[in-house]
Amino acid sequence: MRTKILLTIVILFCIAFTSNAQLNKGNYLLGGSLSFSNVKNTSTPNNAYTDNYFGANVQLGRLIKNNTVLGVIVSYSSSNSHLTGYPDSNYNKGNTTSAGVFYRKYKRLVKDLYFFGEVDGVFSHSKSNQANSNYYYVTKTSSDGGTVSFIPGISYAICNKMYIELLMPDILAASYNHSTTAYTSGVPPVLTSGKGNNFSFDTKLNSNFLSSFGIGFKFLLGKK
Repeated sequence: MRTKILLTIVILFCIAFTSNAQLNKGNYLLGGSLSFSNVKNTSTPNNAYTDNYFGANVQLGRLIKNNTVLGVIVSYSSSNSHLTGYPDSNYNKGNTTSAGVFYRKYKRLVKDLYFFGEVDGVFSHSKSNQANSNYYYVTKTSSDGGTVSFIPGISYAICNKMYIELLMPDILAASYNHSTTAYTSGVPPVLTSGKGNNFSFDTKLNSNFLSSFGIGFKFLLGKK
């Protein structure tokens, strides 16, 4: 039912804007996502758990010249998994906030069909807390880091104000992360702490390349 409603909205939107699509200087591109879930597992009564997740992402860019976009990315996510009967003593929860910039270049292949390449630079801050009263431990971790990534894709104008995209997230990515962890365990509790740094370079050019493609939408805002 929800799928039919979404398709109806898309069709009506495109009927309202049927002129030829143009990625002209001065317009804006808007995209994003919103997701949430609430899962309860009661198959094992003594270990029933609840799992909550929320995520939001916004990408807004301005066409600084024809077929070239410069913009910002902002995202937030949070999760909370815990034993249903013990939400304050047996849990694993965390949140991540990210902000950055992107640069995207389009190349027209045929009418309304484009290839694009996008470079992202994003800074992220995350916190996580894990506790288990049965084993008397609590772990708190805070991390900060940055990622630079390259994303290619295909974009097709299904109408002059909406583009559907086929993209490969982070086909190339280099990232750095600094983390601080505080670990409390035992009775009476003993506190230990540690710090770590991690640098990584990742590529998805492997046998699972095709399984990592994603589909998204972009809306063109403006009158040019």
